Amino acid sequence: MEDYLGKAANEKQAAKIAIKEKRFDDAWGYLHEQKIYYQKHASANNWEYLDFLVLDSVAHEDMANILRIEGKHGDALSNISYTHKTAYTANRPTITLERKLEAYYNRAYKNNKPFERFLSLLKALPNSNFGSVKMFVEKFYPLAPDISDESATLEKKVVENTGRRIVEQATKPQVLKNNYQGVIHIKPKENDLNDAKYPEPAYLKTSNIAQDASNGDGKILGYPTSDWVVGLVAGLVILVIFIWIIG
Repeated sequence: MEDYLGKAANEKQAAKIAIKEKRFDDAWGYLHEQKIYYQKHASANNWEYLDFLVLDSVAHEDMANILRIEGKHGDALSNISYTHKTAYTANRPTITLERKLEAYYNRAYKNNKPFERFLSLLKALPNSNFGSVKMFVEKFYPLAPDISDESATLEKKVVENTGRRIVEQATKPQVLKNNYQGVIHIKPKENDLNDAKYPEPAYLKTSNIAQDASNGDGKILGYPTSDWVVGLVAGLVILVIFIWIIG
């Protein structure tokens, strides 16, 4: 079997060297390679999802360190929070991580908000994946008002419900649609396919025309029969006179 953990350890070591040399872009790339090898190892061994998250979050501790050095304390807090959250959810030791988390928190918030409140809400987050943790740390928690201890329980429930909705939306299977979305198209129902969308045009019946032309109240093409006889006789007379003159 492929030694994915050994390759991940090599990437981690390369990242540490790059961090010491302040080659942060290189270090970031090594850490992402480390995560990829962790994913391959977990997949090859059919690991449970939470166990994979614990392993995956290890690299984020070093990522948080890079972001701290660069002064990106909000992003650094998200990464170290992910490492702490997975360990806590999996019932792993978190004492050392909790001290680091508090130090990162204080850099991000300058002690303006109590760390204990942040920690309790982070622990109550219903999902431990990085996307959910990052959303909580960077979007929801900064907007949370300062509250008293009496309101902490209520806010905890709000965060749990909000986090649950985030997870449901993120993990909801995406239904592939065959219809082009640029123009709204509604597929007709099966029984609608046989329905006439437009009325059948009423064509004039030619048989009736012929009948009307010959038998319509003694008229031919709308004129009385007597008129046709007079016209015919007059035409014959004119024709005879014309022939006589020519002859």
